[in-house]
Amino acid sequence: MYWVTGILGLILVLTPFAMGFSNNLAALWTSIILGLVVAAVSFYKAFSKDPSRWEYRVAAVMGLIAIFAPFLFNFSTVTVAMLTVMVLGALIALLTGYQGFFARPRT
Repeated sequence: MYWVTGILGLILVLTPFAMGFSNNLAALWTSIILGLVVAAVSFYKAFSKDPSRWEYRVAAVMGLIAIFAPFLFNFSTVTVAMLTVMVLGALIALLTGYQGFFARPRT
């Protein structure tokens, strides 16, 4: 699971350049910062032996922030940026939210 969310985080970092909304600074930096945080905690989870689930919780919160970011940071008028950030945020929140908040740890 953490590899999938790590890749989604990297995709979130690259989307402003691939989708053409890098000229909107709010959308650009929101996408880069949230994507880097998701990728960092996902890759930390991949390489650590720590059984805790705080990494999933952080990634889920970043996904939720990404869902509301177009309205919070006023780039909801840039449709491509809004939809891309919201869809990737929803995927990240759904994938990591269950693991972080509801799944039972394996013993």
